[in-house]
Order: sequence, then structure tokens, then C-alpha cells
Amino acid sequence: MSDKQRVVIFSSILSNRLNYVLETIFEQRLKVSYILTDNTQLINSNDVVIEYNKVSTTDYDFIEADDFIQQRELTDGFRPGISGEEEELLLFPTESSVFSMDIFSAVFYCLSHYDAYIQKEFDAHHRVKFDKWFPRKSGLDRLPYVEIWQDKIKNYLEIRGLSCHVPAFEQDISFDIDHIYLMDQRPFFQHIKASIGDILKLNFFQLFHRWLIILGITEDPAEKFFDLLDYNFKNRFNFFILMKHGKNNSLNPLNELKKLLIKKLKKHGEIGIHPSYEASYKTDLIQKETNQLTEIVEYKITESRFHFLRINFPSSFHQLISAGIKTDKSIGYYDQPGFLSSTCLPYQFFDPVKNEVTSLFIEPFVWMDSMNKYYRDLDEKEEKSELMNYKSIVRKYNGKFNVVFHNDSMIDRRYRKLLKSLLYN
Repeated sequence: MSDKQRVVIFSSILSNRLNYVLETIFEQRLKVSYILTDNTQLINSNDVVIEYNKVSTTDYDFIEADDFIQQRELTDGFRPGISGEEEELLLFPTESSVFSMDIFSAVFYCLSHYDAYIQKEFDAHHRVKFDKWFPRKSGLDRLPYVEIWQDKIKNYLEIRGLSCHVPAFEQDISFDIDHIYLMDQRPFFQHIKASIGDILKLNFFQLFHRWLIILGITEDPAEKFFDLLDYNFKNRFNFFILMKHGKNNSLNPLNELKKLLIKKLKKHGEIGIHPSYEASYKTDLIQKETNQLTEIVEYKITESRFHFLRINFPSSFHQLISAGIKTDKSIGYYDQPGFLSSTCLPYQFFDPVKNEVTSLFIEPFVWMDSMNKYYRDLDEKEEKSELMNYKSIVRKYNGKFNVVFHNDSMIDRRYRKLLKSLLYN
């Protein structure tokens, strides 16, 4: 037998859900060796052993397993038990467990986006209505609870002599490029339609500005985004490009000038695909759009974020995998900040419908500029305070602080200031 110290989860439970959670916590995050076994002969004298069963059968420290971890199908209307608050919040609480909860069921529930599969109400864009979202109603989205619970395990192991990995805090700022131009490069009939709209709204200044742009006398306001990037040339960003033109998509069709500006973004960071509004429900579009973008930037596209955050669970993620996408950054709220999956670190996508883990990694985001532009009414000071508070929370738990801007938000001084506050604080 090996004399290397390791974690042993002593359990008779056979479950893909459990295997996924153990791999995520021990292998990917804490980076410690572990085995799952019900054979006591495989246990070494210096192993750190935790029994995980419905009923304790040994003298090892014990976690009482909920039936949830063994299930292979979704349970309609399921809601886990919850108690406590703030950093002491417990999911699947149980008095007999060493951590006062079934920590493995709790982690699976959060990382699987379980509630998304049993939701019955959707908004006009067929997105989950988050006023019915259990993680929001219960407070699970206020803190990165997976990291909090993971730290309980880490502290437990370190007291017993095991050294665990501690990740470094990271910040990832990305831009969704819905419209490289706001007024320019549209079909002529759209210029006429937009101009009639300006007249009907008595917005003569915008009408005048629009035609200065159309006639090539002044630049489109969205082009200032590239000036901002040049100013912040030392910083690297991620850019998610929307390729499709039309309703609920880009204002501008793909042309040679637009392709040139997409290529220009390469010197400022990495390019990813922003699958179009229809892509979640039309299986061929993600591959088609990814291929188009690959041809333009001349390297393989491996990252994505869905336009409108419009996700069809779980098929949208399988479409990404088929298109060669390795990482998706679509998991986050569209209407307010928070930890939608109760974590601020990447994790593999587990499909609870097929009951299997996939090769796709999810990187959740915490904050998006459009939350406050379209869904809430915070003043500039409140918005900055909220954003920096979330950054401090993620820093506290050594997470990855993913935030999302849109390139056209950079027209607004308010959002330029917010971006700079993130870069220099």
C-alpha cells in the first residue's frame, strides 16, 4: 500500500452525482488525492477517512447521505432543506454529520443548476424567471457557498495533516460585442426607418448626428470603444462576438469593415463566440457561427457566452461541445448581481437529465452592466459600491471575479469609470 496521505470517502453509494462532486472538490479544487471505496482493506493507517452513507457503520467521521445524491433522474418540484444564514447557511442540513450538512448533495445541487430543469415559468425570451428561482429565494446566490463549504473540508483536512491547494484571486473582464456600430453600416432601408423614428420622437439632434455618420462626416459612437482599448493596452480582455444580423441580434450585417475590426480585437485579448438569439434552439447555428468567426480570427474558437443569456438546459451546452467549445461563460443573472450557481470558480458541466459529466467547463459571472441599465434603478455611486463589494467577496474566497460589459456601454462615461475602477483597484 502507498504511504502517501490521502482522503478516503468510505461509502457504499454508487452514483454519478457523487463521483462528479468528489472529483470537483478534491481533484480539481483542493488538489488532494482521494479514493471512493467500501473496502476497508484499501484504507491506509495515515488516510483521512470520512464515511458517507445513509447510516453510520464505522467509527470514522460521518456525513449522512441524502437520497438526492443517489438519484438518477430529476424530481419535479424538489426543494432541498435549508437552515442558517450568511456564512453559516446549510443546505441538506443534518445533525449527525461532521459538517452539519450533506455537503456533497449541497455542492451537486448548486453546480448542476438543478432548479433550471424543473422551472415551469419563463420570461418573454424563454429564460428562467428568477423570481421563482429557489437559489435566489433561499439566499443561496448571495455568497459563493460552494467555496464556503469547500473551505470547511479544507480546514478539516489540514488539521489532519493534508496540504490543500489555495487558488489565487483572478479578475476576468469581458465584453459582449452585440453591435460593433450603433448607427453606421446598416442596410439603407434601416437608416430610413430609424430616421423616421427620430422625427416621430422629435429627436432632431440624434437625426442630425445619424446622418453625419451615414455621410461619413463623423465616426459612429461605438467606435470609441477601440480608442478605450488602445488606452488600456496593457490589460487583456475577452470579447464575445455576435455574428448574426437581424431581430434581437446585431444591428449590422457582417461585412469586410466589420471583419477588420473583429481582427483588431485580437491584440487586446481573446475572441469567443456570442451565439445568436436563435442559436439555443436551432442546433446548426452554433457550429455555423463558430466556423464563421474562426475563419475571421484565424484560430480555433473555444469560449462562448449566449446572447441574451438565452439557454436551453441542457441541450444548449451539448451544442457547444459539438462545436468544439471548451468553456462557456453564460451562467449568471440577467437582472441582478449574484452567484447563480453559488460559486465563483470554474466547474465542469454536469447534465442531470443524462446523469453524466461532460467535457465543458462553466465559468460563472457575478455582474453585468445591463443588469442596472435595464432591470434596476441604481445611481452611479450605488452601482460602483455594489460592484466593488462583489469583488471583495470573490477576493475573500480566492475566486475568479468574472464581470461582463457591452462595448456600446463604453459610450457612457458612467461605465467607462466603472471599468477603470476595476482595472486600477
